[in-house]
Amino acid sequence: MQINDFPFAAVLWDMDGTLIDSEPIWIQQEYELMASLGVSWSDEDAIHCVGGPMTRVDAYMRSKLDEATQELFPPMALTQQLLLRMADQMSEGVDFAPGAEHLLEAFKTLGVKQGLVSASSRTLVDAAVKSIGADYFEVTISDNDVESSKPNPEGYLKAAAQIGVAIENCLILEDSITGTTAAIESGAFVIGIPHVAKLPTGPKVVHIDSLEGTNVASLVGRFNSLIGDLR
Repeated sequence: MQINDFPFAAVLWDMDGTLIDSEPIWIQQEYELMASLGVSWSDEDAIHCVGGPMTRVDAYMRSKLDEATQELFPPMALTQQLLLRMADQMSEGVDFAPGAEHLLEAFKTLGVKQGLVSASSRTLVDAAVKSIGADYFEVTISDNDVESSKPNPEGYLKAAAQIGVAIENCLILEDSITGTTAAIESGAFVIGIPHVAKLPTGPKVVHIDSLEGTNVASLVGRFNSLIGDLR
């Protein structure tokens, strides 16, 4: 495939779980943090927090504390502890999610503009990008760069604007309910990669089991019947 045959103006990546294999790190650090406070943290609790944003994660984690412990952790103090733990872990390096590195490199080789939009903090985005390579991206958007994080589409709209393309002509890759909701609301075409929960659907959405084994042509092929009708 040549760049002239690529039907999207840019590709915008979600970070956690989609581009990098960080969800197991998040879950482990949540377990350890809550255990240090005497709170039992279940798989269901971890799934509830997938996709952020941090305000929602913080409120949920605080709801698990008894009243006395809540007074020790004002709003966002718990997630600040969680972010410090994550920054320490990610500074040691982070792996790509299955199939993501090959696809990221293929888009780069083709000359496709790419952006990263995350509900994680700027500190974690910078740590991840340093690990995997900053030269892939025209722009990176973190939770600190927007007024309203996912499921609000602001981050994706801002990324497209900074790249200089119409969001309606972008392709977004997402793996969480909150992130996919943001992607759909932005008006972009969306690849949803459900890992732990069923993702929202829409007229410009295609779900796939994994990025592993995919390539640019196969992804584009999934949208062939949609692109002409929706533009």
